[in-house]
Amino acid sequence: MRRVMFDRGGALARGGWRLAVETRGAVHGVVVSRRRTFTPGIRIVEPIFDAPFEAEDIESALFDAAPAPFREALAAAGAPEPVAALAGERHAWRWTREGVSTEVVLDADVRDALAPSREAEERNALRELHELHELRVSVAWDEGADAAPLVDALFACAHDIVDVLPAFVRVTDALERAAAGCAAGDVAAVHADPVDLRGAATAEAALLAIGANISAQWFGNDAGVRDSPNTEFIHQMRVSQRRLRTAMRIFSRWRDAVWNTHIAPELKWLGGLLGEARDRDVFVESTLPALAGADTEPARWNELRDAAEAQRAAARARVREALASPRYAHAALAWLQWLAALARRSGASNEDGRSLYRHARKRVRRYYERLAQTQKLTAIDEASRHRVRIAAKYLRYTLEFFTSITSRRTRTQTARTLSRLQSVLGDGNDAAVALRYLERMDAEPYQLGFARGWCEAVKRYTAKEGERLLRELPPPKVSRGA
Repeated sequence: MRRVMFDRGGALARGGWRLAVETRGAVHGVVVSRRRTFTPGIRIVEPIFDAPFEAEDIESALFDAAPAPFREALAAAGAPEPVAALAGERHAWRWTREGVSTEVVLDADVRDALAPSREAEERNALRELHELHELRVSVAWDEGADAAPLVDALFACAHDIVDVLPAFVRVTDALERAAAGCAAGDVAAVHADPVDLRGAATAEAALLAIGANISAQWFGNDAGVRDSPNTEFIHQMRVSQRRLRTAMRIFSRWRDAVWNTHIAPELKWLGGLLGEARDRDVFVESTLPALAGADTEPARWNELRDAAEAQRAAARARVREALASPRYAHAALAWLQWLAALARRSGASNEDGRSLYRHARKRVRRYYERLAQTQKLTAIDEASRHRVRIAAKYLRYTLEFFTSITSRRTRTQTARTLSRLQSVLGDGNDAAVALRYLERMDAEPYQLGFARGWCEAVKRYTAKEGERLLRELPPPKVSRGA
């Protein structure tokens, strides 16, 4: 089977439309659908139009019988052109539980078919280990019916699949990724986008928007963590996990038994592995080279750098092993299922329209006051400075979540100062972590002594600079009219 997606500058996709040509043997058909996201990982697809056709080119006359909204969107977008093409073998099965029939579709040996050239063949050869197959599960969706059993059936089927297959979650499909230039895996690490809280009048609605935003960063990076040597994927996936844990502190009243039992412990396990891998990256790429560069004989650090590189490789291997495990797949599914359940309940909320403002103001004030009451950083111990760094992180992520309802000064001056504060305190923490690593390695007495002096100097500098930034940190303000 061959599928070709057509668009014009992404205009159709942004409007929720998909125009595709599907080829099975010698039979060509054009298929138009309307698509919208229910929650991350769940897409509602409404068939709009399909017809056989003979030519490869998409002619506007072909859509004369299509619904008017699509014809208008197509006219506004302009002449469509192919933006992604995938070829593979399609297989389908039925999976039924408690009266709900779920279709399981496997597109096997998926390959880029848009540009059949030597370059494309080489690219596909490199991709074989990254994405050979795509599985999708679907149910017949009735907008007027109770969504709970349908959603539960989707996730029950997905959990059964990852019990027996080495499958993992993606929140976009292969055609979407191919259109973005990353059919076989993300070509660049995914950073956190600004959270869109437009239309979110309640704290619960804000949590849904934040959860979707975090999911995009989380699942946009996990393929890169598995397959790419680029350390930024690990960093950004770790950031997504830290943002998620912070969000659930801010919205602690929504932490139910499912969260506490099936999700939070798994996130702690995953966060520990990602944290170790990220700390090893910083040690090898930043702290240890800085130590060697400060020495008059940097070559004496080469053996330690080799040993540190081996330890980093082992930490990364543990992360990759974890991400290939059923445990991780179940944890990812549990999070998406929890978010879908929250979306189903959100319509029954009794919170008034001011609840988001009140909730955000209370949390921002709490984290700011905790940070502002800090003693002099140069007068407290390392563990206390680490807690200050954590408090700075909580406030920074909280302000990022609520950016759209904070004052202009908060979005600029407060955010910049807080970002600098977290970075400075992070440098001090990196020095402390580096010293702990060196103390567990086969370092010479000279190197340990040198490292202790260097790390102490870094911690003193960062503590002093952190004090200055704390004095300059403007109080954040949540604004009703922002």
